[in-house]
Amino acid sequence: MSDGAQDGGVAFMSFWRRLSCAIWGHHVDNHTLAAGPAARVCRCGQAYLDQAGRITRVRHTLSCFLGHHSYEPLIDRDGSREYVCVQCGHPLVFRDECDPYRQRAHFRKKVRYLCGLLGHRVEAVTARDGFVEYACHCGHTFLEAEDHRTTIRHPLVCVLFGHYLRFVTARGRFDEFLCVNCGHPFCFAQSEADGAVERDAETGQQRFEATRIA
Repeated sequence: MSDGAQDGGVAFMSFWRRLSCAIWGHHVDNHTLAAGPAARVCRCGQAYLDQAGRITRVRHTLSCFLGHHSYEPLIDRDGSREYVCVQCGHPLVFRDECDPYRQRAHFRKKVRYLCGLLGHRVEAVTARDGFVEYACHCGHTFLEAEDHRTTIRHPLVCVLFGHYLRFVTARGRFDEFLCVNCGHPFCFAQSEADGAVERDAETGQQRFEATRIA
């Protein structure tokens, strides 16, 4: 293949990625974010997911939504354990007394589509970062400004166009972002270049202890 053809292929792929992100929202993957630079850059070339308060529109990760999320423990807090998807950053929270994954260091879980269709029946977990945190019995969490919510539904704008995220706070080896339309939080990995992630010398796996927040 000639250099010209290669350059044309690279230019096309660059254009396609920019167009794809403009239509569907930016791509997120915690594996890529952890391995990348501290200043996050989407594969389309645009800087995103910063801590300056700017909004980033992200697409739905279809492999997680249509397949399954892959969760690992994040932190024990407020009488609950929180988990995070190692790919898309989706969190789960279960009360200690009804946590079906308590003994699992890693597990896969499908989305509960019925909750997405009819709405999540939620209870308050705690108040933090200026919000009330709610959790559904399926584990899905939300950060909302209002008290006394019992059911939370994803608005159509999120279903069709993805989530519009802004930074909330740094949490251990993750930065937490919040959808400004539905209150859906996400935890995105900080760059390993910052030295925030400890790894087991034998397995190379991220240690659970490194994710705990004091």
